[in-house]
Amino acid sequence: MKTLRKNIFMKLNMAQYQLYSSANESSTVARCPIDCLIPEYGPEAPQPSYNQNSAIPFTIDYSYFINDISSKRQPSQLREITRVLEKLPPNSIKFGVGVPNVLTFPFKKISVEIITGENIKLQGQELSDALQYLPSVGYRPLIKILEEIQDRFHGPQYWNKRSIMMTSGAQEGLSKAVDMCMRCNDSVIMPDPVYTGAVDLFRPYDAEIIPIVQDSCGIVVEEIEKVLAKRKRKMMPIPKMIYVNPTASNPAGTTLPTHRKREIYRLACEYNMLILEDDPYYYLHFEKENPVSFLSMDTEGRVLRFDSFSKIMSSGLRVGFVTGPITLLRRMELHMQTSSMHTSSLSQVLLYKLLSHWGKDGLISHFMHVKNFYKQKLDYMMCAINKHLHGLAEWYTPNGGMFLWLKIIGLNDAKKLVTDRCLDKLIILAPGYALSANAENPSPYIRISYSIASPEEVDRGILLLAEAIREELLENICL
Repeated sequence: MKTLRKNIFMKLNMAQYQLYSSANESSTVARCPIDCLIPEYGPEAPQPSYNQNSAIPFTIDYSYFINDISSKRQPSQLREITRVLEKLPPNSIKFGVGVPNVLTFPFKKISVEIITGENIKLQGQELSDALQYLPSVGYRPLIKILEEIQDRFHGPQYWNKRSIMMTSGAQEGLSKAVDMCMRCNDSVIMPDPVYTGAVDLFRPYDAEIIPIVQDSCGIVVEEIEKVLAKRKRKMMPIPKMIYVNPTASNPAGTTLPTHRKREIYRLACEYNMLILEDDPYYYLHFEKENPVSFLSMDTEGRVLRFDSFSKIMSSGLRVGFVTGPITLLRRMELHMQTSSMHTSSLSQVLLYKLLSHWGKDGLISHFMHVKNFYKQKLDYMMCAINKHLHGLAEWYTPNGGMFLWLKIIGLNDAKKLVTDRCLDKLIILAPGYALSANAENPSPYIRISYSIASPEEVDRGILLLAEAIREELLENICL
């Protein structure tokens, strides 16, 4: 056991650890008031074998994070039957199952042609599974494949301590997690700017949103540490959660470097917080090596990781999944049992068939195809930006995803530019104020998405944007 821990984990010596602290790459020596075990793992590193039964147990008291409503949830007895059915032989006589008979459904076979010209077919038992109710956690054969994917990209996981639950996109998983943990007036740490779909989940709880500024490398860790230290000193409530969108973030396009992630995880350990790792753009990064995730360094069971197939397979399939400690995912499952019941059976079985057909190499090949597609889209955009917006805006080139974050020079608030002047020219942009942790504050920023527009549309659109900026600046001078 000692040898295993030595091979898999390293004990951080924070006196020698350099914390990246700003966009100009200045660094300071970070402090480490506690001992924190974090795996020395990278996605390309060899994965050691281990005995699942010898896994280090999570010792967190999860009741601290689970709110009163979630703690009162009880298993749906009828939904629990679907769990039992998975383990029974096919010749079982199912008198207790209140489901329709698939023989009454008008579908004989489902066949989908993929871009290679091959057909993915659902028939027989797989078709029955795709048309029938499933357990709330999801389609077990698909979950098995996803466990292998997580092991490959995020290091070997202890699946007797963690589990996976299928969700209707990553958003549903994030929603279930927030509803599980939040109490009225609780605080949460979030990057600024931020994905508005995340902020909106916290608003019904009158949450205190604690915005943390970002630079070109994402959320600035020192600012998190200042906030936490101040709240501790003043005996204010410590946030229970940190929300992060770590890879090619929406809207800023930033990717957190590994050393910042380690510092954030250290703070989560020190101040007893959960990390909500919302990472739908993980497979859309443009770096040579895959990012090191928070999940890969989670030795204490503090990370809920949200993955999505919306950006790499189909947003219409509505398939995502959450990976995290079994105790927390069970609470989320109980909520699922009484809400959507489960993610679309058809989408899950179809995705399972596709992943099985491709195998690991085929999946990696598809990831590369998607990344190369968006990288080319970004190149077109950056060419137009450099050509038309020099001197009018400031930006940094994103290293993945679909978004470019621009600051308009000379404007305190870009709202009128986006909502009036650009719309008059039939250019659709996202105003920065709408992507702020506090949407009431003026913002000189705009978000541009380069995912859909053609190269010709990109060049013409950015030229029109340049015209609109000049007109807006001129009007402001006249006023």
